[in-house]
Amino acid sequence: SDLYGTIQGTQTEKNMDRRRLLQLAGAFLAAGSAPGALFAQTTQMTMVVPFPPGGGGDILARTVSLPFSEALREKVVLFNRPGAGGNIGTGQVVKSQPDGTTIGYVTNGIMCVNPYLYDRQSFDPLKDLTPVAGLTSIGLVLAVSPKALPDVHTAADLVKHAQARPGETAFASAGPGTTSHLAGILLESEAKLDLNHIPHAGGAAAVKEVLAGRVPFLIDVMPNLLPHLKAGTLRALAVTTPSRSALLPKVPTMAEAGLPGVTLYAWDGIAAPKGLSDADADRFAKAARAALNDKAVRDRLLRMGAEPQFRGPADFRQFIEAEAAKWRPLALMARAQR
Repeated sequence: SDLYGTIQGTQTEKNMDRRRLLQLAGAFLAAGSAPGALFAQTTQMTMVVPFPPGGGGDILARTVSLPFSEALREKVVLFNRPGAGGNIGTGQVVKSQPDGTTIGYVTNGIMCVNPYLYDRQSFDPLKDLTPVAGLTSIGLVLAVSPKALPDVHTAADLVKHAQARPGETAFASAGPGTTSHLAGILLESEAKLDLNHIPHAGGAAAVKEVLAGRVPFLIDVMPNLLPHLKAGTLRALAVTTPSRSALLPKVPTMAEAGLPGVTLYAWDGIAAPKGLSDADADRFAKAARAALNDKAVRDRLLRMGAEPQFRGPADFRQFIEAEAAKWRPLALMARAQR
């Protein structure tokens, strides 16, 4: 599942990333094989990103990977292996040796949704992976198309509109089982609505249909929607986070809008094969913390709507276990609709 769709960075940010990469490459060349070289270790680490290049998950992973590499003092190469909602790439991590040379970028979908969504899965995320570090949390926004619903300005307006048209009011998603789909299911359940789910091949495609007014609304992660909300081509009705977003301070929470049960957010992190040593897990976690403490990285993540939220190995495992209980019923409802 494309949980994040396409996040477009500004040209300035892209230039900053390019300069940063060139600086790192120059440091590699300058260090050579001399004692005290930039990267004390000669091994190369692979970070498997189980989403397509250029998608939101890929961009979030790349935003963190360079400073992670610098903090680790080890070369980290990203390898995109998309498919099956992230299961194909994550399965490759599961099959890798726990020798500290392979890690994977993981999301709430991979760790908490897929085990209940798919009929057969070759691995159990919590049993076959070692959670290493939580990275960010990403709020969602309930947004409508002004073209399709010109008179809908609040969540209550949307609920009233949908109640008057059972089975007719549609919402878009990035595909079956994605966070945007599960958020729609949650809204439908909490507001006691009968909605028409229209799945798409990724977040960008879903947003495009709502922008055109062909589908009236969606609930999607903030990075996908922010540019359109700022441009006025989409209208924000509420955010799904427990408190208001600093990026959308005038937009109420779902709780403030009368739907306290529609509270959820996406998140991501890093995991490694089962059996990773505590020493490596601690080393990787410290590098992830350093990456998130980098001001340029934090600022860029925040501008995209992703809030840096570091969790170490033990805390990240406990967090995933708690989140699984929340996502499981939504995943089972999505599975029943297939």
